[in-house]
Amino acid sequence: MSAIAARRHRRMIAAVATSVASLVALPTGLVLGANALLNDTGGDKVDEIPAIAIPASSLHLWAVAGASNELTAVALVALTPEGRGGTIISIPAGSAADVAATEAPRRIADSWTTGGLAGLRADIEDLLNVTVNGAEDLTSAELATLLSPVGAQPVTLPQDVWDGGGSTEAALVLPAGAATLSPAQIAAGLAAAQVAVPESYRLPQVKALWGAVARAGVESDATTTVTDAPTTTTVATPDASAVITALLSGRVDLWQISSSRLVDAQRNPAGLDLYALDGGEALMVLASTAPGALTLSNTNISLMIDIPFDDASLAREAVTRLAYLGANVVVVRRTIDPPEERTVVHYSDPLARTEVESYTSLLGPLEFVETSEIISGVDARIVLGHDFTSHLGAGGGTAATTTTVAG
Repeated sequence: MSAIAARRHRRMIAAVATSVASLVALPTGLVLGANALLNDTGGDKVDEIPAIAIPASSLHLWAVAGASNELTAVALVALTPEGRGGTIISIPAGSAADVAATEAPRRIADSWTTGGLAGLRADIEDLLNVTVNGAEDLTSAELATLLSPVGAQPVTLPQDVWDGGGSTEAALVLPAGAATLSPAQIAAGLAAAQVAVPESYRLPQVKALWGAVARAGVESDATTTVTDAPTTTTVATPDASAVITALLSGRVDLWQISSSRLVDAQRNPAGLDLYALDGGEALMVLASTAPGALTLSNTNISLMIDIPFDDASLAREAVTRLAYLGANVVVVRRTIDPPEERTVVHYSDPLARTEVESYTSLLGPLEFVETSEIISGVDARIVLGHDFTSHLGAGGGTAATTTTVAG
């Protein structure tokens, strides 16, 4: 395992220890995007397809800069495989970069300051283990022009949005409360920065403003069966106007990756406004919305996970546990089939089965079904069942028995 891969593995171990127990619904966009990938709404019919290729993802980075060219908002835009709709993934500008043990901790915003958009892009690709199709840096005025198709949108801001401070007098940009904001106002709010105020204060504001952009997407029925073969329409250029056009032509979801401020002297000796991302949640979201953009962090087994529960905490827990075990989770699907009692592992290679058999201590009892399906880049597909939730409720347990089913 490389040094960077090892660091990612250690982050996942830490994520297991700090597992979040709150229940949150998975965004419906994960259902649409996942089903489009495999041309089906359920977790079983995929077995009828002898060979499946996962369409290339279209993942784009938007970096919003304030008046003094400080990084104020960062978002990854993951378009659906059809190029209609997608997910806005908000990331703190103060996210801790993935650095070597000999390097001083730094924020991804520091890479922006020293290396511009290219430096930021490299940091994000390394931190999240993805490949970005294109990147765009945007001032407030440029973002306002980009967001013009969004139109006026209702927004409820949890706090006032200020800009400035320090040597510059802080100015009120947007007041707290409910309002209908223009694209220019949304852009001004995202580009606002207040000196000496932790980013954690701003993150709810940023989420609300990106939420206004997401609200402009075209609503669709998230449970509609995809009957046509999925296309692989992607935006080939990093042009943000083409991305926003594709994004707003379908349903748009929003996910702000959870983070925790690092205040201890060991991980943050310089006292930076530094935040550790929830690695399990980040992987869950990216494997759901942009699976083709993920890069493997090691040479271990690659897995597809089917989640028949509308509960993000269960999906996150499964992904985090598998990452802790060293597996590469490359696709996560939110299926609409009711969950079965057992957790079922579909495999075609006996070596994959042997590897997954060692996962019972963290996943619970597993039922194995041999299949002839071949999914490009996937060694096995795991469909979670009630046994997984029971295993979590029992505190994780130890090695459990496995069952073989001919198929």
